[in-house]
Order: sequence, then structure tokens, then C-alpha cells
Amino acid sequence: MLDEVPVLLTREIKKWIGRKPVLLVSLVTPLFWILLFGKSFNITSIVEIDISSLNLPVGVAQSIVEAIRERIYQIFGTRDYFTYIASGMLVVFALFQGMFSGVSVVFDKRLGYMTRLMASPIRRESIFVAKVLATVFRITVLATVLLMVAFIAGFKFKEGLTVFDAIGAWIVLIAIAVALSSIFMMLGFLTDSHELLFSIGNLVNLPLMFTSSALFPTSQMPEWLRVIAHLNPLTYGADLVRFFLVGKPLDNALLYFTAVVLVSTLTFIACMLLSVRVLERS
Repeated sequence: MLDEVPVLLTREIKKWIGRKPVLLVSLVTPLFWILLFGKSFNITSIVEIDISSLNLPVGVAQSIVEAIRERIYQIFGTRDYFTYIASGMLVVFALFQGMFSGVSVVFDKRLGYMTRLMASPIRRESIFVAKVLATVFRITVLATVLLMVAFIAGFKFKEGLTVFDAIGAWIVLIAIAVALSSIFMMLGFLTDSHELLFSIGNLVNLPLMFTSSALFPTSQMPEWLRVIAHLNPLTYGADLVRFFLVGKPLDNALLYFTAVVLVSTLTFIACMLLSVRVLERS
């Protein structure tokens, strides 16, 4: 596998880089969410108050404004909504990339490339691992670009950000992507219909996004929706990314981090074993 995976991974990377329209769409879509939605739907600007507009003593007016700002921080864990949504959209971006990674499996099968792979003396596990690593590579590159653009647009990192914080956030994004890409690649090996994969992806991506803390804190959700959000892995991913990059307070951060990585690892192993069984039968 040490010889096979790098070769297969290089092929996947070259294929991705060579498809300029796919590369452009992969980057533009989350940029629209971060820049357009994040900047236009700026909740914190709604409650910003000009002290001079209050017919109150300066000290009292200043206290009111500070109290409002502190309440915003307590709810979102950040001083502005753009930072909140941009950090959450990094996890949603990993969700989108992971979900649609299985489509490449279907196209490889339709174009005959998978048949040539199956006829060659390589381990079936290498095919699966290489495609997962290709997804990890894409997310690493594109998430870095998105974070740079968000920073230029006003994203505020926490004070004292370290390399370990960046690594922790990256591991969380990769764990989410690995789990989802493993599931959808397994589905890709099971079916020859890319329409089915797109349908499943479109069916679950928005519910996963809107029932998580990616766009809005769970503390402000109705009780029934809060229960669903606490079962959604994106909630823990988004909160952990904010914990590492923004400094949002988070109880049991180590427990959440361990759970996300462990669940991702188990999902990867289970989906790889199932995919290998499907490949051996074909």
C-alpha cells in the first residue's frame, strides 16, 4: 500500500487540478456563503447602538452598549457574527466536499478506469485510501484559501493563536471530511448512478447544516431542534473549530475532540471494509 497509495493519490490530485471548472465551483460556492450571507445577514450590526443617539448620560449609555456587546459574546462566543459564521462554514465546506467525493467513484466506473484498476495487482484498500486522501488534500488547500479570504474580509482570530490551535482545527475538519467521504465513497462503490449520489447529498446536506451550530448557536434554538443539533456531528465540529481558531469557550473540548476523531476513524474503517467486499465481488 505504501507504493500504491501515492501513485493513485497523485492521479486523483492531477485529475482535480486539471478540471478548472470543478476547482472554481468548489471554491466559489463556500465563498458566496461566507462573504454574501455572512456579511449581509450580520446579526451583530442590528443591535449596535450609537451612543450619541441615546438621550442618556454618556456613562449610562456606554454601560448599555457594553452590556449588549457582552450579551452578543455570550451567545455567539465571538464579537461579530461574520467570524462566527465563517468558522462554521469551514465545517460545512468539509461536509460538501466529503459528500460529493463519492461521485468520482461512479465516473471512474463509467469511464472504465475502475475496471483497469480492478484488473491490476493492487490492494483494494489502496483504492479507497487514495480517494479519501485526495478529499483531504482538496479540503486542506481550499479551506486555507477560504480562511485567507475570510481574514481579509474581517475574520478575527483569537489572541495568542498558536500552531497547535491551527493543527487542532485542521484535524477536526479532516475528521468530518474523512467520515463523510468514506460513507459516500462506499455508496459510490455500491451504485452506478451519480444521480442517486447527488440526490442523497442534496437531501442531507442542508438539514445537516441548518440543524447544527454552523449558522446559529444551539442555545438559541427551540428545545426540539436543540436535541437534534446535539446529535449532529457538525455541531461538535463547528464548535471545536471556533474553540481552536476564535477562542469560543467550550466545555469538555478534549472530550468532543476525541469523540469526533474516534467516530471518524471507526467510520473510515467500517466503510473501507465494506467497500473492499464490494470491490472483491465485482
